Amino acid sequence: MESYSRNDDMGQFHAQRNFQKIMRDAAKLCGLDRSGWVTQASGDGEFAIFPPGTSEPRIVAELVPAMDRVLRDHNRQAADHARIRMRVALHQGLVVRGENGFAGKAVVTAARLVNADPAREALGLFPDAAVALIVSGTIHRDVVCQSYSGIRPDRFRRVDVEVKSFVDEAWVFVPDENINCGPFVPAADGPGDARRSGGKTRPSAASPSGGSRFDFGTVTNNGPTVYGDHGRAYGSHAVWRDDEERER
Repeated sequence: MESYSRNDDMGQFHAQRNFQKIMRDAAKLCGLDRSGWVTQASGDGEFAIFPPGTSEPRIVAELVPAMDRVLRDHNRQAADHARIRMRVALHQGLVVRGENGFAGKAVVTAARLVNADPAREALGLFPDAAVALIVSGTIHRDVVCQSYSGIRPDRFRRVDVEVKSFVDEAWVFVPDENINCGPFVPAADGPGDARRSGGKTRPSAASPSGGSRFDFGTVTNNGPTVYGDHGRAYGSHAVWRDDEERER
């Protein structure tokens, strides 16, 4: 859950209770039996292992959008401090049950992905979105790219993930949004090459005319440029402020 730690004690208590209800409702909405999931709670979320035979395309194409719908309905009725938004990471691999939780490289990958900057930036880019999904390269290759269950590969964006010593590529998706349209930090040529700037504009080399140049995905702007309601231009420098910056 996004911004969970900003809640006071009772706020966190209610957030955890709402989280469980939201997950039950979302699973029921797409015909999945949540009682069969093996979960490890973490306060602001959970690590879940799906039963053998669970359809991975169904998780991507049905469960994540169902979570988004249930969350949007919840947030419409909730006060600002009680709104819930989630980051979801999906990966596949071997998992070992240890004495203090689950172990294995697949567990580490899922944990690193869900805490990666690109997943956080995706929610910041779409303030009205309720869920941002980040999938590993394996899931993208084996599930997303095969267009199972009506999944649209064109709505996923490649990103580079660097969390602690973990470096890999991943793919980000926001239900009902097109993450490939907007000032999102583009992926570098290979894992580990990117140095992210928190989802903000990144100045590059000066334009031939001597002014400033800013890259937004595949679009390059020379000179002052303003995007969205909260963009401002001063002289030859464009400034982008996201929701998190405005809160600070």
